[in-house]
Amino acid sequence: MSASSKPFQKATVAAATEALRGANPLRRFLVADEVGLGKTVVARDTLAALCDNARKFTVYYISSGHKVADQNKTELLRFLDEDAADAALSKVDRVGLIPFEEKRAGSLRLYAFTPLTSFPGTKRLYGGKAVERAFIKLLLDEIYPGLTDAFPKHFIEHGATTGWRRAVAEAEEKFEHASTGFKTAYGRALRSQFGMPARHAIAKMANDPKISHGHTIGLMRSALAQAALDSTMPHLVILDEFQCYRELLDAGADNPLAKQLLNGKDGTTAPPILLLSATPYRFYAERWETGAGAAPHLELFDLIAFLGGTDIRGKAETQFRRFGDLLHLIGRLPVEKRQPAIAEAETIKHELEALLTPLMSRTERTTVREGKEPPPKPVRIEPHDLDVYRHFTKGVAEKLRTSTIAYWLSVPLPAQSLGERYQITRGLDFPATRSVPRLGVTTWSKPPRDGWGSAKLRALGEIVPTDALALPWMLPSLTWWDAAGPWARVTHPQKMLIFSRFRATPQSVAALVSLEVERKFVAKPSLQYENAWKKRHLNPKPNQGPTLALFHPSPFLIRAVDPLDVRASASIRRIRARARQQIIRALPPSIAPEAPNKRDGRRRKPAWAVLAAIEAAQKQPYAGEFASTQRAWSKAAPKDAALQSLLDLRSEAEPISWISKWELDALVEISLGAPGVVAGRALLRHLPDLFDFKAKHYRKLARFCWTKLRTYLDRPVFWAVLPGEDATAKYQRACVEGCLEAVLDEHFWLRKSKVGAAGLIDDLSAALSANIGTFGFKGQAKKDKIRIRCHAAVPFGMTESEPIRQDQGDDTQRPARSEEIRSAFNTPFWPYILATTSVGQEGLDFHSWCDRLGHWDLCSSPVDLEQREGRVQRFGGLTVRRPLAKMLGADALAAARRDGSSPWEMIAACANKTFKDDESGLTPWWTLPGAELKRHLFALPQSRDIDRFTKLKTQRLLYRVALGQPDQEDLVELLTDDDPEATQSLQRLTLNLSAFAHRKLD
Repeated sequence: MSASSKPFQKATVAAATEALRGANPLRRFLVADEVGLGKTVVARDTLAALCDNARKFTVYYISSGHKVADQNKTELLRFLDEDAADAALSKVDRVGLIPFEEKRAGSLRLYAFTPLTSFPGTKRLYGGKAVERAFIKLLLDEIYPGLTDAFPKHFIEHGATTGWRRAVAEAEEKFEHASTGFKTAYGRALRSQFGMPARHAIAKMANDPKISHGHTIGLMRSALAQAALDSTMPHLVILDEFQCYRELLDAGADNPLAKQLLNGKDGTTAPPILLLSATPYRFYAERWETGAGAAPHLELFDLIAFLGGTDIRGKAETQFRRFGDLLHLIGRLPVEKRQPAIAEAETIKHELEALLTPLMSRTERTTVREGKEPPPKPVRIEPHDLDVYRHFTKGVAEKLRTSTIAYWLSVPLPAQSLGERYQITRGLDFPATRSVPRLGVTTWSKPPRDGWGSAKLRALGEIVPTDALALPWMLPSLTWWDAAGPWARVTHPQKMLIFSRFRATPQSVAALVSLEVERKFVAKPSLQYENAWKKRHLNPKPNQGPTLALFHPSPFLIRAVDPLDVRASASIRRIRARARQQIIRALPPSIAPEAPNKRDGRRRKPAWAVLAAIEAAQKQPYAGEFASTQRAWSKAAPKDAALQSLLDLRSEAEPISWISKWELDALVEISLGAPGVVAGRALLRHLPDLFDFKAKHYRKLARFCWTKLRTYLDRPVFWAVLPGEDATAKYQRACVEGCLEAVLDEHFWLRKSKVGAAGLIDDLSAALSANIGTFGFKGQAKKDKIRIRCHAAVPFGMTESEPIRQDQGDDTQRPARSEEIRSAFNTPFWPYILATTSVGQEGLDFHSWCDRLGHWDLCSSPVDLEQREGRVQRFGGLTVRRPLAKMLGADALAAARRDGSSPWEMIAACANKTFKDDESGLTPWWTLPGAELKRHLFALPQSRDIDRFTKLKTQRLLYRVALGQPDQEDLVELLTDDDPEATQSLQRLTLNLSAFAHRKLD
C-alpha cells in the first residue's frame, strides 16, 4: 500500500491538469472525491504536472487550519526527493512575510496559509505576529522617517513584552531580503489603505482614542500583505477543505486581498485554482433545512458559477429543473409505466455530466444493495430497566416528562449523568431507592445486582465482552502463529465506534464501561477507587535489571533472531528452538554456547547481565555498538535516576566466555517476548537504518520503550488480566501469546505511508501519550460529583477538564484533545470503544483498527448514515486488511521468510498484482469482496428504529439522485420503494462525475 496514485486518481489528475492549463477558461477545477479516496494524492500529482519544467513556480496552499496544513503540506511535495522538498517548503505562514524570506534555492516554492491569518478581510483586522509589526516598523522608518516617533508609547509592540526584542532582531536580520520594488509597493498599499497624505492619516489614526490600536495595525498588516501579493502572485492556488471558509470564494470589496488572489489584479490573468473537498456542496437537505425560505441546494449552483461562470450556472439550473420534474413524475408513476420518463431523465443526466465534468470530478465507492444483511438484533428490555425509567420520570417536571423516554433509552444512569447541563434535570435531586442502581465510589467494587438498568449498555457488553476490553492490545489481522492465553478467547476485534444523539451518552457509556473493566480486574472491597489506579509493577528500583531487560531493544537479539525464519505453521515450541539456534550462531567468537563443565553449567547469571556482556563482546562491524546504545539510553530519560543506575550496572557487567543452558533459555525468551526487542525488530523491518546511531532512531526507540510502552503496560488492569506473577515472565509470555510483534509490524506498515519510516516511533509515542479524562456523575450531595476514569472506552473530545494521566496517578495534566484520542483509537492499543455524537461524523478517520460501528441512536438522514460508516470504511482499513490477510497471508509469510521483510509489504505487493484487473484501482484498498463493516443497531424490540434503519439504507442508495433539487427529503421519500429492481433503475440516474468514468480512451 503505497502513496502512488491509482488509476481513478490518475484520471482525476489528467482532468484537473487539463482544466487548469486552460481547457476551462477560468482555470478552476474541483476534486470532490468521497472521503478517504486520497484527494491530497491527486493534488500532489496535479502540482507535479503543472510545475514540470517551470523556471519558477509558486504555490499557495490554503487550508482551514494549521493542523490540516501541517498534515498535508509535506504530502503535496512527496514527488520531490527529501532535500528538494525541504527546500521547496517555506516556513512563512502568512502572505505579508513572503518578501522577507531568503532567496529560494529551487524553482518550486510552496506556502501554506490559513484564511484568517493571511486573507482576513477588513472586518477582521487585528495586530498579528510581533515579527510582522517589527517589519512594519522598519518599513515605516524607511518610507516615512520619524513617523513611528509620533505613535503612542508601545503602540507598535501592541502588547508584546519579552518577545519584542527577539522579534525586532529577527526582522532586522531579514529586512535586507526585502527588495526596493517591494518597499515602493508597500508605500502604494499604505496610501490605498489610509488615503492621502498617508503619513498624516496614519499618525492621526494611531493617536485617535476612538480607534483601537489593533484596527490601525491591522490596516498596516493588510497593506503589507497587499504589497507582498503584488510582488509574489502564485502560479497555483490550492484551496483545501474550502467548505470551512466558503466565504472566501465570494470575496468582494471588504476583502481585496482574497479578491485579488482569486481574480487577479486590475484585469491581469487570475492564477489557476484547485479546490479540494469531499463535501463541497449540500448533497442532501432535510425539510428543516429547506424551511423558512432557505435553499441549501443553491450551494451547488453557486459553486458551479465559481468554477465555470454564470452561463454554465444558467444551463445547469435549467437542466436540473427539468431533471427534478422528471424525478417527481417517476415517483408518482407505477413501476411498470416509469420507463419513458426514466429514459428522458437518463438523457438529461448525461447532458449534466458533459456540462460539469470539465469543472469537477467526484469519485465514489460503488453503492450496493444490502439485502443479504440480516435484520438487526433488538436489545433486550428487562424489568429493572423500567424501574430506572419510572424513577427518572417521577423526578422530572411534569411539562418535560414527554422527553424522558428518549433520555432514558440513550443515556445510562440518566438521573446522575445529565446533571446541570440539561434543562430536564437542572436543579433536581433524585432520591436514592433500593430498586434503582446508583453509582457511588464507596461501593464501586460491588456492581448493581441487576446491572445499570440500561438495555443498550447490556447489549454492548454482549458484543464486546469485558474480558476482551481488558487486554492491552488487539490481535493482528495476520497472526504469525496461533494466539494463546487470554487472546485465544477473543473472537472479534475489540474496537468499536459508537454514535449517539445526546452529549451525555458518550461520557456515561465510556465511564461505565471503563469502570466495569476496573471493577472486574482490580476491585477489592478494601481498595478505594482513587487508589485503584496507583499501584505499579514496572517502576524501576535499584538492582532491578530485569525491568530494563524487558524494555531494552537489544541490537544483538533484534538482528540475531527472526521468528519468521521457520517452516510454515511452526509451533511456538519450534520457533523457540529455532531462536536458540539463531542466538548460538550469532554469539561473538569469544563466548562459547555451553559451559566448560557440568558444575559451571548450573550457573544462573541474570539475563540482563549476560546480554550486556554479549553486546559488549561484539566484534566488527558491531564493536562500538554497546557504547552507542549506552549513550542513547542515557539520553532517553536523563532525569530518571533509577534508569541511570541500571545503565551503570550494564556498563559494569562482567565479561563472560560461555553461557549456561539456563542463561541461553532466558535469552530465547527475551528475544521472542521482551516488549523492547519485539518493538525494535518490528521497526527494523520498516526502518533499515534503525541502528544508524547518528540518525538518533535508536535513541527514539529506547525512549519510546522506556517512557511510553513501559508505562502503558504498567497498569493494574493489564497486570490482573495477564497470567503469571513475575513481571518478566508475565509480559514475555503476553508478547508471544498476543502476537505483539505481528501487531506492531502491521501497524508500522499501515502508518509508514503517512508519516514515513523515520516518523513511526514518534507517531506511536504520541498516540500512547494521550491523556484520558474523567466523567462526573452527580453524587448524593448537592454539587458533589463522582468522577470515573475513561480508558478502555472513551468519549470523543468530551471528557471533563479534570484529567487523570493514563500512565501516572497525576491529576495535574491537561485533558485529552480530540486529535490525541483519535490517534490513540487508530492504534491496536487502548481505547477500544470510542463513543461520540455527530461531532465525530465528518472529516475524521477511525478505520485503522476498527471494523465495527454502533448506532446507539439512529440518525435521521441517509447522508448521516453514510458519513458515520465512512469513518470506518476507508483506505487500507481493518475492514479490507482482514480479508486480505485471510486471502494472501500464507503466501506473504512464506515470502517474508525468504527475505526477512514485513509480511504486510508482501501482502501489499501481492494484492496490487492480484487485483490489477480492477481498472479503477479502488480494489483492494477501498473496496474488496468480503470486506464488510459490522453494524450494530441498538434498538428496542418492535421499535420504529428497526424499520427506519432499513428505510435509511434504501434511501442511501437514492439520495444522490436528488442532487440540485430544492425538496430533497420529500423527493427521496417519494422515490423510495421496496422493489430492488425499481431501486436499481433509479440508481442509474445518479450523476457520475468521476473523471475515471469519463476519461478519454486511446
